[in-house]
Amino acid sequence: MKKIYLVSNDKIWISNKRFTSNNDLNNIITCLNKNYNLNLICRKSNKKLNFLLNKRFSYSKFNQINEKKINIFLISITPYNFFVFFYLLLIKRLDLTGVVYLRSDGFLEYKIKYGFIGYYIYAFMFFFIKRKLKVLSCSKYFTNVKSKKILHPSELNSSWFKRCNGIKKFKTDFIYVGRFKREKGSIFLINLFKKHFTKYKLTIVGTKKESIYKEYYNKNIRFIGPVTNIKKMINLYDSSRIFILPSYTEGFPKVISESLARLKPIIIFEEIKHILDNRNGIFICKRNKKNIDKTINYIFKNYKKIQKEISKNNFYTKDNFKKELLELTNNEFRN
Repeated sequence: MKKIYLVSNDKIWISNKRFTSNNDLNNIITCLNKNYNLNLICRKSNKKLNFLLNKRFSYSKFNQINEKKINIFLISITPYNFFVFFYLLLIKRLDLTGVVYLRSDGFLEYKIKYGFIGYYIYAFMFFFIKRKLKVLSCSKYFTNVKSKKILHPSELNSSWFKRCNGIKKFKTDFIYVGRFKREKGSIFLINLFKKHFTKYKLTIVGTKKESIYKEYYNKNIRFIGPVTNIKKMINLYDSSRIFILPSYTEGFPKVISESLARLKPIIIFEEIKHILDNRNGIFICKRNKKNIDKTINYIFKNYKKIQKEISKNNFYTKDNFKKELLELTNNEFRN
C-alpha cells in the first residue's frame, strides 16, 4: 500500500479519539483511507474540537521524517503548509512527489484580506510549490490555475435525499452556513438584514465566538455554532426558506450541494457566479437592495415550481468525490 504524507493547516485534538475543526479534512481522509497508508502532518490543538476523525491514520512530525523519498498531499496553500513543504524540500532535502489540492482561490482571498501585498505573498508560495507538485483544483476559475479535471467536494450520502414526512414549518426565512470572515461576506450579510431586510429572519450557522454574537446582534438575526450532526444540519436547512451565500470568493462550496439536496432555492452574488455549474435553483444577484428584493419576491411566488426544477439537478455525492479524488491521485504517487 502506498504511503502518503497528508499536510493540512487544520488543527487536531488528540486523546482517545481525534477531533478537527474542519470536516473537509475528515472527508479527504475518509476518501483516501482504504487505498493509502496515511500519515497526517498538522498542528495540534490544546482543546477539544468539533469534528471527529473517524478513520485510521498515523500522526507524523515533519521534522522527524527519515525517508529520502516521500509522497505528499498538500491540502491548500497556507503559511504553515508552505513552511512544511519548504522544510522538507530545502532543509531536509527530501525527494518529494505528489499533489497540492486547492479548495479556494488563494490569490483572491489573500488580496481581499491583505491587499496587493497579500496577493504577491500567495503568488510566491503558489509558484514555488507548483514547481514540484501537481495542482488539483475544485474550480477551473481560480486565478492562475489551469486544470483539465475538476474535483467536486461533497459529503452528501443517502441521508441528505430522504424527504421529511408532512409539511415542514419554516422557522427562519434565510440561512447562511459558513465561516465568519470578510472574504465570505458575513459582515455584508448582517448589515443587509439589519438595515434593509428587518422583516425577514436570518440564521447564521458555523461561528462559535460569543464576541461576534454580541457585536452583530439584531432581533431578526440568530447565531448557531458549528453543527456536526447530519440530522440536525438537515433540519436547519429544512426549516429555512432560502439559502443565501454572500461570499466574494468560492471554489465549489459543499453548502450549495447540501442546500440543493434539501430543495432549497439559493441566492448568490455576481462574484461567485461560476459556481452555478448548470444547476437549477441558484439565483445570481447584484449587491443592492432592489435586485435582491426582486429575486426574493420571485422565489417566494414560484417556490414549488423552483423546487421541482431543483429536483432535476445532477447531485454530486461523497462517493463521486472519492472516485474523482482517487482517479486524479493514483498516478501521482510512487509505490
